[in-house]
Amino acid sequence: MIKLIAKSVILSTLLSAPCFAESSNTTNSLNSKNQVTANFAVDYSQYNTVLEASVLELAPSDRSYISYDENEQGPNLGSNRATDAEANRFYYEQFIDDPELTKSIAAIQSNLLSYLANNQLSKLSNEEQTAFWLNLHNVAVINELAQRYPKDTNSLSYDVADKSSFFYKKLFTYNGQELSLDDIEYKILMPLNKNNPLVMYGLYKGYIGSPNIRTQAYTANNLMPSLIDNAQEFINSNRGTNYSSNLLNVSTMYKDKKAYFNDFNNDLLAHLSLYADNDLLNKLKNKKTALFTIDNYDITDVTGPKHRDSYDIIISNWDKALLIPQHSFPRLNNLNIPAKRIVILRELQRKNDLLKTNVSGENAYYANNQ
Repeated sequence: MIKLIAKSVILSTLLSAPCFAESSNTTNSLNSKNQVTANFAVDYSQYNTVLEASVLELAPSDRSYISYDENEQGPNLGSNRATDAEANRFYYEQFIDDPELTKSIAAIQSNLLSYLANNQLSKLSNEEQTAFWLNLHNVAVINELAQRYPKDTNSLSYDVADKSSFFYKKLFTYNGQELSLDDIEYKILMPLNKNNPLVMYGLYKGYIGSPNIRTQAYTANNLMPSLIDNAQEFINSNRGTNYSSNLLNVSTMYKDKKAYFNDFNNDLLAHLSLYADNDLLNKLKNKKTALFTIDNYDITDVTGPKHRDSYDIIISNWDKALLIPQHSFPRLNNLNIPAKRIVILRELQRKNDLLKTNVSGENAYYANNQ
């Protein structure tokens, strides 16, 4: 089920430059060390504009599998019946025919990178630093995938496994040290947060089997609630845990997270139990080991691998679909558009219109950020 995100988004807000303002302290902390908050804050308004206009927020998993008939419709439904209907979606399709929007993502990344040269960044509170590095990581992932979408994005398994992929390339320089996206997690975020495993749930990797992309940028104030929410959503979904023949299956993501857990098997099970719902908690009580068998490397786009080739055909029917009342969904056979997809199409067109709002013929924003 799609939770429609109805917020006013105007592209003109992307015109703002990095903003330095008074920053508020927060009492929620990923560790107990008290730090003095610097007198400036990172401006995420540009990033929030794109998130609000591009993220489709799906409801929490109900643990159901997609039937073979349903597997031909809906958002990004491929061949993994247990997980294909899970995880928030990012509307990568909007970048295919609109290079201006693609430039905006690159400009947002450049904007965030400009803060790395400021020696005040390390003086921010731990919460603010954590939020910054999570946002920079996720913007970089979105930018990489938006630049090449739909080419080489059907599955991101290569990018995850191959050490020459963009996850492992040195993309940033901070304090004289070259960093990759992988380094952000293990060299910056883990030491900053004393190996708190909640950090892993803030790192969006672009594929269904990774933690959710959120509709708002991370900030010091929303950091802890957002990470807990992502952890609970992931652990209690088929992407995070599942039972088969009384065996506990967990995401392959955890196999690569041994650095977070001193006693890996026991600490991982304790971590899962901490955020498990009652049903999962009861099943975890007598478990001593887990099998790392769950993955889904399909990109978190909307149309999905089975529908991407027919995207133009689907778009051509937008106008007709948008005129049909919701109660008429059962009578849509003549349009050859699944009822679930019409709900998505309506929301996507609304978001696309919002992104294009107030963009003049001069394309001032893009001209200033090339």
